[in-house]
Order: sequence, then structure tokens, then C-alpha cells
Amino acid sequence: MDDAITARVEKLRAALDDPHVSVRWNASRDLAKLGAAARSALPALEATLDSRDATSALLARYAIARITGEVGPHLPYFLQALQDKGRVFTGMASFVLAGIGPEAAPAVPALIAELRDPNPDNRWSAAGALASLGDLARNAVPALSEVLRDDDEKVRWYAAWALREIGPASVGALPALTAALDDLDDDVRGYAIQALARIGPPAASALPALRALQTDENPAIAENATEAIARIAPNESGGNGNAARR
Repeated sequence: MDDAITARVEKLRAALDDPHVSVRWNASRDLAKLGAAARSALPALEATLDSRDATSALLARYAIARITGEVGPHLPYFLQALQDKGRVFTGMASFVLAGIGPEAAPAVPALIAELRDPNPDNRWSAAGALASLGDLARNAVPALSEVLRDDDEKVRWYAAWALREIGPASVGALPALTAALDDLDDDVRGYAIQALARIGPPAASALPALRALQTDENPAIAENATEAIARIAPNESGGNGNAARR
């Protein structure tokens, strides 16, 4: 193993004993990013599973799953963490599920429930986790459509992003995505446009609204709208429909 990586793993392993919880959390997350290269930190991470701080224990378990590549044995704990709102730091359970990838698909029903949580941080975190699952989160389309009208713009942003990542299966969100083209937040509008582009021809009812955005004062919005039209109505645009941003 590269000496620099070895030194980094050792530094992160030592940080797992830091008195500040935020340092311990970041150490576990960074070890998770290193994956198998951080195998030497496993004993320290396993010891952290007994931490009195539930978030430290959760993130240590996440790092172990990423390092070993074995998610299954840990998934029940990650799902339970969504319910431990008094113990686990806001949104961290959703962050963990987002980092697992396709193996977190059994969490979709619980993440859908999180979209109705009173805390907006929990709502946008859940939407972000659903985005990481792509088409596997298709059952969340109705709930994501609802939060696309959320009072919190960050929740709307993540909902639009999730619908984009779900792809063509987001067709059920067509009315909500079309309405989101009038959102005051450009990020929400941009992701809604891209979600419509990925739906393709079935999103034809959104064409009038997209055409109106071709002269938007934000050049990125105008460009995205033109590219979406090329995807949805390639004959009309004269293009091949493959240019829209992903």
C-alpha cells in the first residue's frame, strides 16, 4: 500500500479517539471513502461500535460496511437509525444509506416516510438518499412529487434531483415537475428541467413551459430547456435528442 495512504489511515484511526464527536464522525466518513485500503482501521472502528454517542457508532458501522464490502449484516442497524431521531444526529442515517448504493434499496419505504418528517433537514436528507438509488427508488415518485412543493427550497432542490436520478420512471411526477419550472430557485428549476428531459417523449405536455424558458435570463436554464426539448421532441428540434445534460 502507498505510504501516504498508510499514514492517512493511521491518522484517521487515531482521530476515532478524539474527544470531539465531529472529529470522530469525519474520521469514520473519510475511512469509509478509502474503502478496502483502510482495512487496518477495522479494529478501532469495531471498538467505536460501543460508543455512547449513537452517531459515532452509526458512522463507524458505515465505514466497516464500506471497507469490508459487506452491507447486508449492517443494513438493519442503518434502517433502525432512521427511527432513532433522539439519538442519531439529524439526517445522518440517510447520509449512510446514500453512501451504500443499490444495497440500500430495502430502505426506500422508510426514506419515503422520512419525506414527511417535520424537520426539513430530515426531508432533504431522505430525498438525497433516494436520489442515490436512482431507478430503484421509483416507488418514491408520488412522495417526491409532493415535496417538490415543500416550503423549504433545499427540500425541493433534492426532490427535483431525486426525480432526475430516477429517470423515465419519474413520469408520474410530470405535473409536479412542470409546475416546478416556475420555482423561484434556479437549482430547483434546473433539476426539474433535467428530470423532464430524462422522461423523454412522455413529457410532451411540458413542452410549452419549456419553450418559454428558452429565453430565460439565466443562460443555464435557457440551455437546459433547449436540450430538454431536443430529448422530448427530437423531430421538432431537428436534433438527435442526445444532448441533454444528465
